[in-house]
Amino acid sequence: MLTVKRIKESQELPKLLSVFIDQFFMSITTFGTTIVLARTFDKFVYADFVLLISISLFVLGLQSSLISKPFSINISDYLNTSQTNFFQFNLQSKLIFTLAFILIFPIVYFLIFKDIDIKRIFFFTLFITSFSFYFFIRETMLSMRHTRENMFYGLACSISILAILTIIWTQGITDAFFYFAWVSLIYLCLSFIYFFRNFRNFKIPKIPKIEQKEFLKVNWKPGKWLVGTSFLYYLSVDIYPWLLLYQTTKNDVAMLGVLASIASLTNPILKALSSYLLPLYVRVRSDIMQIRKLVKNWTFFFGFISLLLILIGYYFGENIILLFFGAKYGNVGNIVIYPFVLQAIVILFQPFRIALTALNRTDIDFWIYIPRSIIAVGLGYVLVGKFGIYGVFYTMIVETFFYQIMLAINYFIIAKKV
Repeated sequence: MLTVKRIKESQELPKLLSVFIDQFFMSITTFGTTIVLARTFDKFVYADFVLLISISLFVLGLQSSLISKPFSINISDYLNTSQTNFFQFNLQSKLIFTLAFILIFPIVYFLIFKDIDIKRIFFFTLFITSFSFYFFIRETMLSMRHTRENMFYGLACSISILAILTIIWTQGITDAFFYFAWVSLIYLCLSFIYFFRNFRNFKIPKIPKIEQKEFLKVNWKPGKWLVGTSFLYYLSVDIYPWLLLYQTTKNDVAMLGVLASIASLTNPILKALSSYLLPLYVRVRSDIMQIRKLVKNWTFFFGFISLLLILIGYYFGENIILLFFGAKYGNVGNIVIYPFVLQAIVILFQPFRIALTALNRTDIDFWIYIPRSIIAVGLGYVLVGKFGIYGVFYTMIVETFFYQIMLAINYFIIAKKV
């Protein structure tokens, strides 16, 4: 493959390797967390963890849309002092976002769970805040192509969390707050180190007002579409634990968490590749022919991963669940293949998604997500009520395939016009 050959002959190989090493450990940590908590905690407690992660991902998506992705898209347009100021503006924006979240979340918690449990509110807020802080610094480092630095932060995080999981497993700790407290501390420590090293003397730098207005404007141009897309994405993808919660039981929520974790082993690698490839696409976005070559070459690579994932799910899916999660989550039947098919669809179309983001056509994502979210909520409500957890995957496959096909169609239309 031409793309692979060019990487080998350039200085990109060490960067790509550092990304894969980081994501390998992150994938192991994520999967290890699912195994330990699902095996150790009661299903009802683990279901609460699944719901908390759902909320955390929503907050992270909103943060990424407002701050991280616009930064990644626009950073190459600035040089020297302006680039430094843009970076500092990015850090300031994150601090403001976090403060707003801490003030608002207790109200949101009450509206969702209909109770005022001070301990749960505190630990949920702490976990989500630290989670979003840590993944903010990861996205920032990858946007600036600081892949080696990102790898060291990632290794420190993964090793620390794996140590906590080992304690939980060996000591049989069933208190979820123990996990929330220690993992939050790990995230916050690493985030503090990054901010301390990169904030000018850890003081708020004075960025000229004219530049602040410019930064807000350039970030809002893609950001307004990304924010809407993030909300619609949540309705399309992360609404399912809540549909199960309100129409079935927490046991199904816990089962969904286990099934999703099996297939999503490739998620960290997929995200890393996307973060790695986006700057490459951005560099050549003025030359549509180069974009076409990148899409064509990387589609073969992602297609191979998709096929491999489906084969693994078909032949080994149920055995993998029994091996890692035990009889408590065993005997799931043919539903085990559906998460693998779903993830394969997402992986296959990834090059088209990255190309549209690099071309600053985030508005397309937004418009496609409108019908996708309607399909997810409307069809999901009907099918989950009728088929339970099977209805979740029936709906997810339909709305995901619709979304990916529409992305590819829009990419070909744009590529043909330019």
